[in-house]
Amino acid sequence: MNRRHKKKQQTDYIALARDKWNAIDWQIYLDNVKQFWMRLPKFNQRALIVLVPVVLVISIIPFPEKMGEKSSQSVNKRVELDINTRGLSEQKVTSSPPLESNAWREYTVQKGDTLSQVFRVNELPMSDLNALIQIEGTDKPLSLIQQGQLIRFKLAEDGKLDILQLERNGQSVMFFKLSEGGFGRSK
Repeated sequence: MNRRHKKKQQTDYIALARDKWNAIDWQIYLDNVKQFWMRLPKFNQRALIVLVPVVLVISIIPFPEKMGEKSSQSVNKRVELDINTRGLSEQKVTSSPPLESNAWREYTVQKGDTLSQVFRVNELPMSDLNALIQIEGTDKPLSLIQQGQLIRFKLAEDGKLDILQLERNGQSVMFFKLSEGGFGRSK
């Protein structure tokens, strides 16, 4: 049994679009635009004459490649950090050698302390606190600090926060500075 298939008719979309374009009565649109333009105050007309070309030029000009590369490279870079990730309670039980760097400091949370008070007392930048809270996570280890809890932090050479470590319910949570300036979190 030999069945013949009817060949689908080819459509010339370019010719179809050209016909639609030619069918538009442009005079009506131009009259509407002129009426709208005349109703605008002179100040708005002048502002539009200046702003519309500026916006068009800005939207056409390409941005330098370095700006785009920086954001994509910083996301994909891996940074090697030498961090002691053992819990604070484990570190106290075993006799560990004293810290080699003077940049590490500890703070025990007092009754009624908030994290912002801890940052103020230790003269840490509030911008770092805001960056940490943005990546805090659903378990809220920063927001729910408790009396007697130990907070350990290391400062960078410029005096800004480099690493923040705290222990809650037997688990150590660590926040560390990334190469692009933000913070990352490890559990």
